Amino acid sequence: MTPPAIAKPGDPPKKRHALRHPVIIAIVGVILLTVFLIIFIASGFTGQSGSNAGRAPNVFSSENGYTGIPGAAEMEAAEITTKMVTCQVTGLLSITGTVRSNVNHEIYVELAGVGYDRYGDEMNSGYDSVAIGPMGTSTYDIRIIDGCRLGETGTYEVRITNINYRHSD
Repeated sequence: MTPPAIAKPGDPPKKRHALRHPVIIAIVGVILLTVFLIIFIASGFTGQSGSNAGRAPNVFSSENGYTGIPGAAEMEAAEITTKMVTCQVTGLLSITGTVRSNVNHEIYVELAGVGYDRYGDEMNSGYDSVAIGPMGTSTYDIRIIDGCRLGETGTYEVRITNINYRHSD
C-alpha cells in the first residue's frame, strides 16, 4: 500500500469519500420510506377492524324487515312505484300497483297492505308476493277482508316487508 500523496500548495483539497454522503442519505431515505409504509399499512388494517371489512354489507336495517340484499346503500333493491285502491261491493279492499327492481338479478318481493281506522288502529291486513326479473317491474294485488269499513277518514299503507334472492314458500 502506498502512502497517501501529500498535497501541494496549489492543488485543490481532495475530498475523501466523496460518495459517502449521498449513499448514506439514500439509505436513510429508503429506511424512512419503509417505516412510513409499514405504519400506513398497519393503521389501514387496524382502522378497518370496527367496520364491515370482510362481512356482507347490511344494506337494509332489520327494523324495516329487509334481509340484506346486496347493492348500494343509497339505493333500495326494490320500490313501490304505483298503488291504487278499489273498494268492492263485498267489502273487500283491493290494493293494486307495481313494484320495481333496482338490481341486476331476479328477486322475490313480499308486500303487506294494512288498513287503519280514523284513530290509527289497525283494522285488517293483506299480503302478496311477486317475482321480479332483473331491473324489471311486476304488479301486485293485496286484498284486505272488510277493508272497506275504513270509511272516509280511514287510511291504508302498502310496504315491502321482505326481499329475497330465492323464492320462499
